[in-house]
Amino acid sequence: MRAMTRNHTNGHGQWLATGMLMLCVAVPSGAAAASDGDLRQQVLERLSDEEAVAAKIDVAVNNDEVTLTGLLASVWEKEWAIERTERTDGVASVVSQLTLVVPRPDTDLARAVAEAIVRYPYYTVFDHVSGFVENGVVTLQGDVTPDRRKSKDIRARVSKVIGVQGVVNEVETLSPAINDARIRFALARRLFNHPSLGRYTGYDPGIHIIVRGGYVTLKGTVYDQADRLIADSESRRTFGVIRVHNELKVRGAVEEVTAPPAAEPGVEPRVVAVIE
Repeated sequence: MRAMTRNHTNGHGQWLATGMLMLCVAVPSGAAAASDGDLRQQVLERLSDEEAVAAKIDVAVNNDEVTLTGLLASVWEKEWAIERTERTDGVASVVSQLTLVVPRPDTDLARAVAEAIVRYPYYTVFDHVSGFVENGVVTLQGDVTPDRRKSKDIRARVSKVIGVQGVVNEVETLSPAINDARIRFALARRLFNHPSLGRYTGYDPGIHIIVRGGYVTLKGTVYDQADRLIADSESRRTFGVIRVHNELKVRGAVEEVTAPPAAEPGVEPRVVAVIE
């Protein structure tokens, strides 16, 4: 009987150990399911800062991978949602299945983008941003002064234009050199105090003064060739200016242009909308 009791006791102890092992295996499974729900809630809370955007996004979580789906109005909404999700604690990766609304015609987008640029409150006569639109993708080019994060700010404004499918930012920030700043202000006073040029402090028409290491580039638009030549002459007479590149156009605007034909036969030339 003692042997039987001892064996029975040992067997019972083994059964208890096995039961505890089964419980230990089962608990992680329940915890994983709970953490998926918790992580999804955290992501939703992060997205709730922009309710209009969050309302258009579905969030699914598998372990620490988050999948976002939905139809959004702009590149900014898409990038914002992905960035907010990536910065959520516990998220290891984000799968974006977010799509954008059907793009508008490139010429319409170019006009909307140009308006977004000139409405930037810190865009001055010492900055010039242009570019082109191709199949809904905007390429920004130009130069801005270094006093603010202008390049990033302008890129963000353009990314909010409805219908834009992507933004390539090639805008360069000019050097903060003191001598260049002095030339900018001296040249601005000289040009805009001239009887014929005082009307060009706007954007279309308007004269933009880009200074890089003493080299001046005049960009923008004027009403006639006479004003273009006056601006060139006054710039060359400004102290400290090494050379002037006069790229002023006579009353230019957004226009559709065709690039040179492709070398391969049967391939149509690219058509892009220019931002001026």
